[in-house]
Amino acid sequence: MRILLIAIFLVLGIVYSNRIVAQQIHIDCDTAHFHYSDYIDSMAFYEKRMGEKKHLNTSDERLTLAFYVALSHYPELHDKRISLRLKSLVSTMQAQPSPNFIVKRKSKRSYRIFVNDNPELTGINYQDLSFNALVGWIGHEFAHLIDYSSMNNRELLGFIAAYVFDKREMRKTERQADKETIKRGLGIQLLDGVAFFEKNKKVSKRYRKRKKKNYLSEEEIIAVIKRNCD
Repeated sequence: MRILLIAIFLVLGIVYSNRIVAQQIHIDCDTAHFHYSDYIDSMAFYEKRMGEKKHLNTSDERLTLAFYVALSHYPELHDKRISLRLKSLVSTMQAQPSPNFIVKRKSKRSYRIFVNDNPELTGINYQDLSFNALVGWIGHEFAHLIDYSSMNNRELLGFIAAYVFDKREMRKTERQADKETIKRGLGIQLLDGVAFFEKNKKVSKRYRKRKKKNYLSEEEIIAVIKRNCD
């Protein structure tokens, strides 16, 4: 996927220009913890309300429910075409536009969320995450989709190139996605996932270093929540 998008970028010769700067962030201060048993009876409701253009290629009911609970915090994505499937990744999750986005109108794009099912690569097994944390981390991926869906094709190509080649852009993007997740009322869920990550001694050194460099720490997440909710 990454190689394909880089190739498209090079062929078209699109030059990246600096885009969106910081936005005023309003924080939803809900601090509830989500429990699988509290939401399982709502699956049919969520699928009817948000599932028309969603394709979840997994038999994992817990993952499916976490997807919809997180999605309920992103109403702008309810009518977007989004698929989810398991894949071997060097991170826990990943969000992307579908590769054919370059020939699609912005309104017709589809998006994909991948969940790593090979813990040997990262030391993280998504199935070990609490339901609460799973919602938070999927929420982080939806924050990326909000960003992607705001761009036209030229902007999206430029962004992808910058993300791949510019480490500063990667860091800015991931930290902004964390802040957007908090803004959507999923700060406690995001924090739960990060706390699990930090305490998990199986996490690979490479993955731990990347996450520490590019994402908000536990302390920073708490500070953002407190700063906006006191």
